[in-house]
Amino acid sequence: MAGWNRVKAAGVPGHEKVKFAYSINVRKLVKPPLPVGYWGNGCVPMYVQLSAEELVENPIWETAKVIKKSKSNARDKYVRSFIDFQELNYAKGITAGKGVSGFTDWRHLGHSTVDFGWGGPVTVLPLSRHLLGSVEPCFFLPYSSANAGSKDGFKVLITLPEIALHAFRQDMEKFTSQQFGLSSL
Repeated sequence: MAGWNRVKAAGVPGHEKVKFAYSINVRKLVKPPLPVGYWGNGCVPMYVQLSAEELVENPIWETAKVIKKSKSNARDKYVRSFIDFQELNYAKGITAGKGVSGFTDWRHLGHSTVDFGWGGPVTVLPLSRHLLGSVEPCFFLPYSSANAGSKDGFKVLITLPEIALHAFRQDMEKFTSQQFGLSSL
């Protein structure tokens, strides 16, 4: 939904390619698997590219199917190739390209339940909006353990260019008032 609204609100021409970048957990994909209790990074970026027209005109579940299919490409060989690429190109700077929309799901990383002795975090937020080379990321964030009554949902943090804010706000108002015909879902 966020990608569709972002492209529509910004008026991206239909022929232009839209690239989404997201992180995927590789802890169980690598062979041998990372040891139990390993707390370091265990993710690599994955990419999906569609035309703006495909993104805006197709139903949201079609985009979800493309993303799900891209996850099946994450295998041990892909992870090792990405690590090699990082080692060879880190000094040059690594980016996913121009105009990339990054999204990532932090709901299951465990950040919201960490207790350093004074209770869980009040909120979980990224320190930077630069995710996987993206200048317009979208984060799916958990409610913290301090928000006891809000465990069923999640927060969405979206970065947009200023020019797209008005149209995005209008689309979100339609969405929340169920004017997109989603009330039957």
